[in-house]
Amino acid sequence: MKITVIVPTFNRPQALELCLLSLADQSLVPDEVMIADDGSGPETKGTIGILADRLKGRFPVKHVWQEDIGFRKPRILNETVRQSTGEYLIFLDGDCMAHRHFVLSHVNASAPDAILSGKRVDMGAALTERVLARRRPVLTLTFELVWDAVFGKGVRSRKVEESLRIENRLLRRLLHRDRITDDGVWGCNFSLYKDLFLAINGCDEDFLDGSIEDNDLGIRVLNQGGKLRSVRNYAIIYHLWHKSTWSFQNEKYRHNLAIMQRRIANKEKFCLNGIVKKE
Repeated sequence: MKITVIVPTFNRPQALELCLLSLADQSLVPDEVMIADDGSGPETKGTIGILADRLKGRFPVKHVWQEDIGFRKPRILNETVRQSTGEYLIFLDGDCMAHRHFVLSHVNASAPDAILSGKRVDMGAALTERVLARRRPVLTLTFELVWDAVFGKGVRSRKVEESLRIENRLLRRLLHRDRITDDGVWGCNFSLYKDLFLAINGCDEDFLDGSIEDNDLGIRVLNQGGKLRSVRNYAIIYHLWHKSTWSFQNEKYRHNLAIMQRRIANKEKFCLNGIVKKE
């Protein structure tokens, strides 16, 4: 099975470098890595060029770019999937680093009718700066990460327990790690077969900003009769800290929520403004 890892990014080249380096150190290396770039500037393009040459012995890196006219992440993801050649798609945000068994874990848990999702470890602000300065990705749980979560100053690391990799199926059930819970698919860490992505018509380009558009993918898979499968504490990622402006009071969030609520109420299996435009 040919594996494509799709990495959305926007103007954070130092973080993207660590993301790609973490993918190069995987126990199961993907067949291709595709950068879905929502309008980054020339520094990101230069970084991708350098890394593509450096990592060509591991996998090809392809840069898919669109002009920056505001948030259009669903659109660039759809275009990147169009250009992908893999049978299986794994999505990892460009400000995240993958545990060395991240790709292997997604592939091992894959099923033709399932969308898989994990969560993430949130690194603190000070630790993020140190990791970026070292230019070496975090590939597993470290003492430094635990220390920062307990004793760090300022914005500390969170959700460090998500870094414990649990393979045993019985133990995963006992600890409820076989469940995603109500928040559904996390856009920074999910995967599915390309055929299933096409069957639900990909990402809905009607979403206005970076909130809950990823949950919508899981809802449409479920409406198709498919499954939402947890890879929590199995396919692990480490998220580099950044300031967030996300808010439940945002008008764009309420617009997105209305789409998702309609999707659930009407049991919609696909979107109209997706990878294929439907009337």
